[in-house]
Amino acid sequence: MRNIYLIIAKQIVEEAGRIIREARETNTFTYDLKPDSTPISSLDQQIQDYMTKRLKDSFDIQVMGEENCDKVDTSKPYWAIDPIDGTWSFITYENTSAINLSLIENEQVILGIVFNPFTNEFFQTEEGASSYIGMLKLPLRDNKTVAVVNFKPEREHPIVRTVNQLFKENKIKKLTSIAGSTTYSMCMVAKGAFSNYIAHFSNSSNAWDLSAACLIIKNSGGFVTDLEGNDINPINHKGYIVASANKECRDDFLAMINPLIDSF
Repeated sequence: MRNIYLIIAKQIVEEAGRIIREARETNTFTYDLKPDSTPISSLDQQIQDYMTKRLKDSFDIQVMGEENCDKVDTSKPYWAIDPIDGTWSFITYENTSAINLSLIENEQVILGIVFNPFTNEFFQTEEGASSYIGMLKLPLRDNKTVAVVNFKPEREHPIVRTVNQLFKENKIKKLTSIAGSTTYSMCMVAKGAFSNYIAHFSNSSNAWDLSAACLIIKNSGGFVTDLEGNDINPINHKGYIVASANKECRDDFLAMINPLIDSF
């Protein structure tokens, strides 16, 4: 039955991605700033409404999302949608935005999809299964060491100085910050492009923020933890997250970064 969920959800997400891509290609969207100074585009609500209707028409399951969504009874199964994760990147014509969709039951993520409509990278998985990009099983390549680290720059926390110090000491071979969607960056760890990714949530995350990507990483053999190496709650988390390709990359990166973060 869950395979049917994934098949239909994939069709819905791909169509939503087509709408997003065409709106940007034709420059037929607008945007504004929310009270917290984060952007919202005219596509965010449109895509959420479209996906919500399609999901409700297909399944007798509740739907929640980032944009003006209905409240759900979390004791029952529900879908969680982020229609455009990385809105700044969308409106500035970068190609690092994504659609997040997850199915959550009994506080467990049982299906996860992250789709970048601009690169056509479709990441998907189900509980107890492998993770895939398209038809290819993840990871596409193994990372044995902390080689390529992606980070989300934060003004309030010393991520930038910390990872730059590790780069100067040649403990990180390549350092990058692709910005945009957090979940897309996490899925790039699952893919094998990065050994690690580090970010900070100053406010608690919501079900639509991390849940899909956390399951994709887990089912590709990776980890999403806090700085102490504890698995984070994919539905609600506040503070640092470290996404790692495997146990070795997790352990080595945490051992390197914790002393430096404490010193800054």
